[in-house]
Formats: sequence, C-alpha cells, structure tokens
Amino acid sequence: MECELCNKESNGLKGLSIHLKKKHNFNDIHIKEYYDKFLKKDNEGKCYFCGNESIFYGFSKGYHRICGTKECLGKTRATGTYEFLMYKYGLNKNDAISLMNKRANERGKKIKNSLDAILKENPNFHKEKSHQTKEFWIKRGFSEEKSIFKSNIVMDMIHEKTWNKRKKYPELYEDVNTTQIKYWLKKGFSEEESIEKIKERQNTFTLDKCILKYGEEDGLKVYNERQINWSKNIEKKYKNGEFVKFRKEMYSESEIELFNIINSKLDKNIKKYYGDNQFFRHFKDLGKTFAYDFVYKNKVIEFNGDYWHCNPKKYNCNYFHKYLQLSASDVWKRDEMKNNAIQEQGYDIKIIWEMDYKQNKEKVIQECIDFLNKE
Repeated sequence: MECELCNKESNGLKGLSIHLKKKHNFNDIHIKEYYDKFLKKDNEGKCYFCGNESIFYGFSKGYHRICGTKECLGKTRATGTYEFLMYKYGLNKNDAISLMNKRANERGKKIKNSLDAILKENPNFHKEKSHQTKEFWIKRGFSEEKSIFKSNIVMDMIHEKTWNKRKKYPELYEDVNTTQIKYWLKKGFSEEESIEKIKERQNTFTLDKCILKYGEEDGLKVYNERQINWSKNIEKKYKNGEFVKFRKEMYSESEIELFNIINSKLDKNIKKYYGDNQFFRHFKDLGKTFAYDFVYKNKVIEFNGDYWHCNPKKYNCNYFHKYLQLSASDVWKRDEMKNNAIQEQGYDIKIIWEMDYKQNKEKVIQECIDFLNKE
C-alpha cells in the first residue's frame, strides 16, 4: 500500500500505519486525519443509531458502526428489540419488527410449555416462591397455622412500607392510575378532558350498562349479584385481618382519640363496631356497600375529616378534590346517600366534623355519649 505523502510502498494497512508513525512522526490524531482523507469509505464513521461520529479504532479496523455513548452501546446488547435486529442483520424496520415478534412468540411458547409442565407436577410452584404465601413457609417445614401467621406478617410489612412511602412521597403517586387527573394530563389531555376520562373510568361497571347488555330484569340481577359478592369479599378480608392495619392508618389521630374515649365510657358487654370490627352494610337498591366509622346498638357516628369530606365551612361547592377526583358537591352527595341509606335501615346517625372536635373536644365527646346512650 502506497503512502500518499511520500509514495513509499508498505505491506498493507498495518505496515502503512507503522510507516506513518516512524517516518512522518504521526500520532493517533494524525493517523485518524490521514484515514479520513485518503482511506475512509462512503457512509463510514457515522453511528448506526444516532448518526453522530462513531468510534475510530485505527487503520486495520477503521470506524466502529456505533458511537461510544451508553445509550447506543446499550442498544447493541438489547437483543429483544427491533433496533438490535436492524443493526445486527441489516434489516429494514418492518422486517426487524416481524422477526422480533416471531422470536417473542417462539420464546413465549417455550416458556409456557415449560411452566405448564412444572405446574402440572406442582400446582403450588409459584406460591412456594413467594414469602407472602403460606405455601412458601409450609415448604420450609412450618405448620399451616404458623405459615399463615408468618405470611400475614410479611404482608403487613409490605403494606406498611408502601403506605409510608405513599404518605412521605405523595408526588410519586399522583399519576400512576387511571382514576387520577394527572395520569390523563400526562397523556396530553386538558384538565376538562381528564375529568371526563376519570368519570368514564369510574363508570366501567354501572347499572345502566348492565341493563343495556342483559335487559332490565337480568341486568339488575347481574349488577346486584356482583355488588353483593364484592361486599362479601371485602368483609371477608377485614375479618381475616388483611385490611385491619390499612384501615387503622386511614383513621386520623383525632378520630382515633375520640372513638377510644367513647369506647371507654360505654357498656363493655354490648358489641361495638370500630376499627378492627368494621361495620358494613350492602344496599341492594343502591347497588353499593358502605363502611361506617362507629356503631353502637342502633346508633352510628360518622367522623368527617375536614379535607376528605370537604367541610362546607372550609370549601365551597365548586371546590375540586384532587385526590378523590370529585367536586365538593359530589362528595357531599355521596355522603348524603351513605347516611340516608343507614337511616332507612332504622339507625340514628350523628355527624362529627373534625373542626368542631378540635375546637371543643369535651363538648363533642359528651354529645356523642349522650347520643349513643339515648333510647
């Protein structure tokens, strides 16, 4: 190979590189400049992915097909992407996507067949891998009772960590599901459009839709059966202790203080519903299940937090509750429906507002005791 500077013949690219360094005192920069000027091929030197200058190895190898950025290097190792297949096999985008889907389907079938064989032999295979299940602990030699206890401890720990994280960093969870306005704003919808999207999402299973699908008589039956089953499932989970810790944390400090004081002043022999013993009622005509804060005999006390229930002394009817994704007037209508429903079943109800309790605790406590003891 002839040197373009002095016309001396060299033995190939490697020999030319040695000649330039010894005869012309070239360093790596000069070598690259010489290569670019006399040896570089068309379309060489550009990164396949981003189009920026790619890595220069030297005379023997020339330019690499990609640059040295972490992002582009990562794409050369991402074997499950169409970009990798385009890069490796020189395919166009459509062919690469077809090959990617074909490989994914084949890989999925292999995994499914393998799992089916394992599950046929051991139906509890997945459960035995998770320390949140009793099967995990039973496999390790614990009794069923002890295994249930240990799995519940794990679940409590997980719930506590998750709940604490949500309370500490609420901004991390403002756009994570379809019932939050920021989820839809993030998708590019306006605030008005986002509110409509939430309403659509919250009405995925309604009485009207059941009637439209099954007819008036069967639709009402399907809707009520579904609501009753949901209610029973929730009550079962409360009885099993799955929601107890969560429910306790949902109570405010003021609410806990008030109900604990009331508890201490009432007849110990008469059953009270509060906290662990959550009081549920399913209302078939409404197709809804409601949980009530404190129940004693035929009396109900509802403790309304100023923020969560949009205290009318603090908020007007146009206020929009960002967390509940409801206007204040909608929150009040929901509470009114809940309160009317239990009253129609023969219960008396008393509403305590957080603001009133904090302003005069002794007065509110005595009013509650008088209300509960009144025949």
